[in-house]
Amino acid sequence: MSRLVIGVGFRDEASARSIGEVVTNASAQAAMPGAASLLAVLEDKAAHPGLIAAAQTAQLAIETVAAGAIGVADAHVATRSAQVKKYRGVGSVCEATALAAAGEGARLVVTRIVSADRTATAAVALVEDRAP
Repeated sequence: MSRLVIGVGFRDEASARSIGEVVTNASAQAAMPGAASLLAVLEDKAAHPGLIAAAQTAQLAIETVAAGAIGVADAHVATRSAQVKKYRGVGSVCEATALAAAGEGARLVVTRIVSADRTATAAVALVEDRAP
């Protein structure tokens, strides 16, 4: 079974509504019914109440990613934000987090989506099953 990983990035002031908005939009754009999905987030954001509420609403598990792991994935992100690079060392937290959590062979199928209030972002990486 293919696996979709929705990487999420957000500011501390992001609400469950904003996080839920980007998760819903990213999932809809990926349009892969039947693919197992989960949310990936940096370890230091995993306890954010808005993330937890959005994950519960979307009925998705949360997987944490170490900050060091996103640096490796940065070579494969499509979006480049100078501000994000300055603070997190990658061009896009959501894209790098999705790729890092998805693992080797993953590719982005939805690049960064930004919430209407600009406090949350999401992207989707896909890992496809390999034939035996």
